[in-house]
Parts: sequence; C-alpha cells; structure tokens
Amino acid sequence: MKVKNLLESKHFQLISDDSGIENEVNGIFSCDLLSHVLGFANEHNILITVLNNINVLGVASLLDLSCVIFSHNIQVNEAIIIKTNELNIPLIRTNLSTSETVITLHKMGVKN
Repeated sequence: MKVKNLLESKHFQLISDDSGIENEVNGIFSCDLLSHVLGFANEHNILITVLNNINVLGVASLLDLSCVIFSHNIQVNEAIIIKTNELNIPLIRTNLSTSETVITLHKMGVKN
C-alpha cells in the first residue's frame, strides 16, 4: 500500500503538498512521545500523533516514516507544513480519534 491509497478515504485530508504520496506503507505506529517513536517505530510506518511540533518531522525523517497523520483534527502550524514539503513527508489530518484512525487504517489493509 502507498500513502496515496490512504487519501481515497473521506476521513483523511492531505495538508502538505503531494510529494511523498508514493511512499510505501508497512505498518502503523501511534504515539505522542517522540523518544518512544524513536525506539520502537519501524521504517515506512505511518505515525499517528496529536503532537503539533516540528520535532515530529525530525523523527519521521530520521526513521524514514511513510507519513504523519494528525488525529483529533489537530491544526498544524504553517512552519511544520513548509518543512515537511522540503522533506517529502506527507502530512495528513483526520477528524477521527487516534484509536478510530488505527482501526480505519487496519480496515483499509494497513497491517503491522
């Protein structure tokens, strides 16, 4: 599965440019503690978070994550969007809660 396939769902809205939507997806990791993400997330995972901080992009870039999904309709600041476009890391927003996001992705075929 690729990031662009996630965007077929009405629940997910791309908030960055479309660079990186061809990224492969191989699992889901949901966490708001970046040290935990660094220790346990895998390459090409989707990161689901509510942490509206530029450091999320540093972790996503370092681990080569597929994309970042902000649950709970988090309004991402413009500095993060500008930086993510430079890094080719798709940012997606959803109105769903974090747990609903995980369930929706699993139903769409994203497996760990």
